[in-house]
Amino acid sequence: MEPHRNITVDDYAILRLPSGARKMIQLRIEGVINMGKFGTFNVENVLGYPYGQAFEIGTENKVSAIESLEVGITDLAELDTDELVSGSSKDNRLLIDGANVQKLTVEEVEEMKNKMGGNEVAREIIQTMIKNHGSFDKKTAYSQEKYLDRKHKKFLRRFSINYLTSNEMLDYLYYEKEPFRIMNLSIEMLGSMMSFGNVMPGGNYLVVDETGGLVVYAMLERMGNRGTITLLHENDQPSVHLLNKTRYVKEISTSPESMVQCINVLQFLEPETERPDFKPLDEEEYKKLPEQMRTQYDRKLKRFHIINKVLDRVIENDFESLIYVSTLNPTTFVPKLLPRLRGSSPLVIYNQYKEALIELNHIFLREKGILLPNIHHSVVRKYQTIPGRIHPLMTSRSDGGYILTGIKVFPIENVVAIGRGTKKRRIAKANESNGDNSSGKVEETKGEECKASEALETAEEVSI
Repeated sequence: MEPHRNITVDDYAILRLPSGARKMIQLRIEGVINMGKFGTFNVENVLGYPYGQAFEIGTENKVSAIESLEVGITDLAELDTDELVSGSSKDNRLLIDGANVQKLTVEEVEEMKNKMGGNEVAREIIQTMIKNHGSFDKKTAYSQEKYLDRKHKKFLRRFSINYLTSNEMLDYLYYEKEPFRIMNLSIEMLGSMMSFGNVMPGGNYLVVDETGGLVVYAMLERMGNRGTITLLHENDQPSVHLLNKTRYVKEISTSPESMVQCINVLQFLEPETERPDFKPLDEEEYKKLPEQMRTQYDRKLKRFHIINKVLDRVIENDFESLIYVSTLNPTTFVPKLLPRLRGSSPLVIYNQYKEALIELNHIFLREKGILLPNIHHSVVRKYQTIPGRIHPLMTSRSDGGYILTGIKVFPIENVVAIGRGTKKRRIAKANESNGDNSSGKVEETKGEECKASEALETAEEVSI
């Protein structure tokens, strides 16, 4: 399913400000989006533009499209005049930033902001603040650039609207909202789960997702329009409120052919006994029903076919992969899911705490049915770089969860792998197979091996 290329009514999107702050919005017709101190804009003024387009709010909250969030802003080279700055320092030893270093008051800044809008007010305020800054020329060139960057982020009345992909949604929830609602799942760990789980178009996957449907959304993006997902949940209805903000909401159990079919734990563990108690009517009986009862009957019949379809899928034991993201104890629950997987199926079990996966990893190591169990953790850290200097950002996060991976196999019973064996065992086996007549050959072979060993030792002594 291809994403919309242009901003469309009723879509959910990510609004990004020059400061890096983000906000999830819904583009309702005749709606108004409030950006706080940066102003407001009407949704109808941005419809039809491609996703990723940058906009600027001018006077009277008029919106105009611009090339990017950075185009036309004040540059340090433009300020390098005698009127504004007389140069820069080699270091910050003489720099003193006190409370009185800025002579421009807050009231004067607010008065300037009310006179004009858009890029003009940002440029005017920044230039005036530099003129009234008592130690701007004592900053290094790098410090001056950082100062300008902070002021741009503070005063520019610009924004961009980005398409709500699974990565955008996860990044927004992880950094801007409550990450515990998605079990502290990070982007790098989500990517690892998709890779280890071998998610691709046409697959048949068993999924337990307690992140509000975020993991299922990421899988649907990779699968396109081909494949099936069986979503296992422990409640009456699965929690997929995040998936409801995407165009894949119609793929959630709306018909027997939907890509995502939902099933609760009891139905999954006992599919043969959990068939719905419903008997379809024949055509004559259906015509006798009143119109209101026909609507109810059609709804029950549709649900009947959906449940039977997903129960048949479970009984087939043909799932190609298991992706498990849940607060349920994986040690006791995951082994009950393994019989429904086909051979060579990858397992991906996620948890925000490593201790919850260690016990399950020990179980997999003792069993013969799981190959190569291993616990993974990955963190991508952001760095600040300038020529000659590099250091990590002090505010970056190091969590993101852990995943336990493995491959389900069907071991052959009563087979012992002994390798090549020892020399004595090979000689004894040769005696048993060839009888007494071959004893001379065995002794001859043994003598040759001894001679070769002595020659090797003599060569080592000579080399020493």
